[in-house]
Amino acid sequence: MPFWIHHGPNNTLGCSVRPIAQDVYEVCAADGSSIARIDRRAARILPWPRRVQWLARHTGSPQPATGRVGTWYAWLLYVATAPLWLLFALCVTVYSLFDGTADDNTLRSPARTRWRIAGAGTVLDYRGVSKTYRYTSPSLDIRLAYALAVLQTWDRED
Repeated sequence: MPFWIHHGPNNTLGCSVRPIAQDVYEVCAADGSSIARIDRRAARILPWPRRVQWLARHTGSPQPATGRVGTWYAWLLYVATAPLWLLFALCVTVYSLFDGTADDNTLRSPARTRWRIAGAGTVLDYRGVSKTYRYTSPSLDIRLAYALAVLQTWDRED
Protein backbone atom coordinates (compact mmCIF):
# COMPACT_ATOMS: atom_id res chain seq x y z
CA MET A 1 0.00 0.00 0.00
CA PRO A 2 2.31 2.78 -1.12
CA PHE A 3 0.94 6.31 -0.81
CA TRP A 4 1.90 9.86 -1.72
CA ILE A 5 1.52 13.02 0.36
CA HIS A 6 0.79 16.23 -1.55
CA HIS A 7 0.72 19.73 -0.03
CA GLY A 8 0.53 23.42 -0.81
CA PRO A 9 -1.64 25.45 -3.17
CA ASN A 10 -0.06 23.80 -6.22
CA ASN A 11 -0.66 20.31 -4.83
CA THR A 12 3.04 19.49 -5.14
CA LEU A 13 4.39 16.12 -4.09
CA GLY A 14 5.80 16.28 -0.57
CA CYS A 15 6.88 12.68 -0.14
CA SER A 16 5.97 9.10 -0.86
CA VAL A 17 5.83 6.14 1.49
CA ARG A 18 6.29 2.55 0.43
CA PRO A 19 6.50 -0.69 2.37
CA ILE A 20 9.83 -2.48 2.17
CA ALA A 21 9.01 -5.36 4.56
CA GLN A 22 6.36 -6.38 7.07
CA ASP A 23 5.75 -3.27 9.25
CA VAL A 24 8.74 -1.44 7.73
CA TYR A 25 8.27 1.61 5.50
CA GLU A 26 10.56 3.93 3.57
CA VAL A 27 9.72 7.63 3.26
CA CYS A 28 11.11 9.24 0.10
CA ALA A 29 11.31 12.91 -0.93
CA ALA A 30 9.79 14.16 -4.17
CA ASP A 31 13.11 13.55 -5.96
CA GLY A 32 13.16 9.91 -4.80
CA SER A 33 15.88 10.24 -2.16
CA SER A 34 15.27 8.50 1.15
CA ILE A 35 14.12 10.74 4.01
CA ALA A 36 13.48 8.16 6.70
CA ARG A 37 12.69 4.59 7.60
CA ILE A 38 9.69 3.80 9.81
CA ASP A 39 9.44 0.56 11.79
CA ARG A 40 6.35 -0.63 13.65
CA ARG A 41 6.77 -3.18 16.42
CA ALA A 42 3.54 -5.03 17.07
CA ALA A 43 2.04 -5.37 20.52
CA ARG A 44 2.23 -8.66 22.35
CA ILE A 45 1.06 -10.18 25.59
CA LEU A 46 3.53 -13.02 26.16
CA PRO A 47 6.20 -13.50 27.39
CA TRP A 48 5.85 -9.94 28.69
CA PRO A 49 3.23 -7.36 27.66
CA ARG A 50 4.43 -4.75 25.19
CA ARG A 51 2.64 -1.83 23.56
CA VAL A 52 2.77 -1.05 19.84
CA GLN A 53 5.91 0.97 19.20
CA TRP A 54 6.79 3.21 16.24
CA LEU A 55 10.41 4.00 15.41
CA ALA A 56 11.26 6.63 12.78
CA ARG A 57 14.91 6.95 11.79
CA HIS A 58 15.53 10.19 9.89
CA THR A 59 18.49 9.92 7.51
CA GLY A 60 20.07 13.18 8.71
CA SER A 61 19.58 12.65 12.44
CA PRO A 62 21.44 10.31 14.80
CA GLN A 63 18.47 10.12 17.20
CA PRO A 64 15.30 8.27 16.10
CA ALA A 65 11.79 9.43 16.95
CA THR A 66 10.06 6.79 19.05
CA GLY A 67 6.39 6.56 19.91
CA ARG A 68 4.53 4.07 22.09
CA VAL A 69 0.79 3.68 21.70
CA GLY A 70 -1.09 4.43 24.91
CA THR A 71 0.34 5.74 28.16
CA TRP A 72 1.27 3.29 30.90
CA TYR A 73 -1.36 4.64 33.29
CA ALA A 74 -4.10 4.47 30.61
CA TRP A 75 -3.21 0.82 29.96
CA LEU A 76 -3.22 0.09 33.69
CA LEU A 77 -6.67 1.63 34.06
CA TYR A 78 -7.87 -0.16 30.90
CA VAL A 79 -6.75 -3.57 32.18
CA ALA A 80 -8.01 -2.98 35.73
CA THR A 81 -11.50 -2.01 34.51
CA ALA A 82 -11.72 -4.63 31.73
CA PRO A 83 -14.37 -6.76 33.52
CA LEU A 84 -16.60 -3.69 33.83
CA TRP A 85 -16.13 -2.83 30.14
CA LEU A 86 -17.08 -6.36 29.14
CA LEU A 87 -20.24 -6.17 31.23
CA PHE A 88 -21.02 -2.74 29.74
CA ALA A 89 -20.48 -4.07 26.19
CA LEU A 90 -22.83 -6.99 26.86
CA CYS A 91 -25.54 -4.64 28.18
CA VAL A 92 -25.17 -2.30 25.18
CA THR A 93 -25.37 -5.24 22.76
CA VAL A 94 -28.54 -6.58 24.37
CA TYR A 95 -30.05 -3.08 24.41
CA SER A 96 -29.23 -2.55 20.72
CA LEU A 97 -31.00 -5.82 19.86
CA PHE A 98 -34.22 -4.49 21.41
CA ASP A 99 -33.74 -0.90 20.24
CA GLY A 100 -32.82 -1.85 16.67
CA THR A 101 -29.84 0.48 16.41
CA ALA A 102 -26.58 -0.59 14.83
CA ASP A 103 -24.20 1.78 16.59
CA ASP A 104 -20.55 0.88 16.67
CA ASN A 105 -19.89 0.29 20.35
CA THR A 106 -16.38 -1.03 19.83
CA LEU A 107 -14.19 -0.74 22.88
CA ARG A 108 -10.91 0.81 21.81
CA SER A 109 -7.66 0.42 23.65
CA PRO A 110 -5.65 3.47 24.79
CA ALA A 111 -4.36 5.34 21.75
CA ARG A 112 -2.40 8.41 22.81
CA THR A 113 0.99 8.37 21.18
CA ARG A 114 3.85 10.77 21.82
CA TRP A 115 6.78 10.59 19.46
CA ARG A 116 9.92 11.74 21.23
CA ILE A 117 13.47 12.45 20.16
CA ALA A 118 16.21 12.33 22.77
CA GLY A 119 17.26 15.89 23.55
CA ALA A 120 14.26 17.44 21.76
CA GLY A 121 11.39 16.00 23.79
CA THR A 122 7.96 15.43 22.27
CA VAL A 123 7.94 16.21 18.55
CA LEU A 124 4.54 14.77 17.55
CA ASP A 125 1.58 14.06 19.80
CA TYR A 126 -1.55 12.07 18.89
CA ARG A 127 -4.49 12.42 21.24
CA GLY A 128 -6.77 9.41 20.91
CA VAL A 129 -9.94 10.90 22.42
CA SER A 130 -10.06 13.95 20.15
CA LYS A 131 -8.26 12.12 17.30
CA THR A 132 -5.93 15.04 16.64
CA TYR A 133 -2.22 15.31 15.96
CA ARG A 134 -0.08 18.12 17.35
CA TYR A 135 3.20 18.87 15.62
CA THR A 136 5.33 20.45 18.33
CA SER A 137 8.90 20.66 17.13
CA PRO A 138 10.83 21.53 13.99
CA SER A 139 13.29 18.74 14.94
CA LEU A 140 11.02 16.33 13.06
CA ASP A 141 10.68 16.76 9.30
CA ILE A 142 7.06 17.71 8.54
CA ARG A 143 6.92 15.11 5.74
CA LEU A 144 7.91 12.42 8.22
CA ALA A 145 5.25 13.68 10.67
CA TYR A 146 2.58 13.39 7.97
CA ALA A 147 3.78 9.89 7.06
CA LEU A 148 3.64 8.79 10.72
CA ALA A 149 0.14 10.21 11.09
CA VAL A 150 -1.18 8.40 8.00
CA LEU A 151 0.44 5.08 8.97
CA GLN A 152 -0.87 5.24 12.53
CA THR A 153 -4.36 6.16 11.33
CA TRP A 154 -4.40 3.14 9.03
CA ASP A 155 -3.09 0.98 11.85
CA ARG A 156 -5.86 2.15 14.22
CA GLU A 157 -8.54 1.33 11.64
CA ASP A 158 -7.51 -2.34 11.35
